[in-house]
This record gives sequence, structure tokens and C-alpha cells, in this order.
Amino acid sequence: MKWMVCLIAFLFSVDASAQNESLYIKVNQENLRAAPNGSKIGELMAGTKVNVLERQSKWVKVTFTGWIWAESLTSDSTQIAGFKIRASHILLKTQEEATEILRRLKSGEEFGALAQQHSIDKASGARGGDLGEFGRGDLRPEFEEAAFKLKVGALSGVVQSPVGYHIIKRTR
Repeated sequence: MKWMVCLIAFLFSVDASAQNESLYIKVNQENLRAAPNGSKIGELMAGTKVNVLERQSKWVKVTFTGWIWAESLTSDSTQIAGFKIRASHILLKTQEEATEILRRLKSGEEFGALAQQHSIDKASGARGGDLGEFGRGDLRPEFEEAAFKLKVGALSGVVQSPVGYHIIKRTR
């Protein structure tokens, strides 16, 4: 698992009372958690030095210093391994058709109904354009680039790919 350098809460079995003290992990490996009793997000190995920030019953909030590979970091949460979004699309043969459908969407017509009536992707069209969840690398790069830039509920412009012209709506 990748190390995460941030403020973290995790189970710590040492009972020291001073804040801002330095302690070491004494067991072979200790689970790193996002919050007391929260889900496991990593592991710290024996000997890792941590600095105590806060105590809550049997839980201790700590910081730690470590080195990780620079290419493992991102400021874009959509780049995190396993990150998925959900989107719908209307796929059309020509840019002219796509431009007209986009105009209709912007004038208030319902996305799902237009997808059912006009999309040449009949499988997703039958579901109102829903493509389900997908992550980076699952679909065509042109499509993903546009979809991952959208905020939830937003529509793309006309997006060209080798299979046609898409209008994308990010749904989650």
C-alpha cells in the first residue's frame, strides 16, 4: 500500500499522556485508519516514528514523516486508483445531429427521453443513456477526458470519438 503523508487517526497501543511527543510503532505492522474505528487506508511498519497530535480514549491522532515515490501523488482526486464516475451519453452519427440535440437539452428537454429516441447506442439509449460506473482507462480517451472534467449534473459539449458524436451528462 502507498504511504500517505497526512494527519491520520489510527489505533495505537501506547498510553502516554503528553501531546506532541514522538513515539514508535512497536508491532510488526499497524493499521492506518481514516478515523477511529474507520476503514483501513494503509499500514505503518514497526519502527515508524509518529508524532502525537491528539488523544481520544484508545485512539491517537498522529503525523508521520516518510518518503514516497513522487509519481504516486496527485492533486486531482479523479486520478486516484479505483476512482469511478457514472455518466450517461447520447451517441449520434453526425456533428449536426449532436449540435441539435445539445440545443434541445439546453432548452430544457429531458436527457433520458432524448437518449432513448435518438442515440445510436441502443443498449445505453434504452436506459436513458446510462453507461453505469467507469474509471480511467475503461472507455475511449476522448470520452473519458470530457466526462471526468464534468461536475455532477453537468452536460458536455459535442465530443467526437471514432464511434460518433457524444453528448455526455455526468450523473455521479
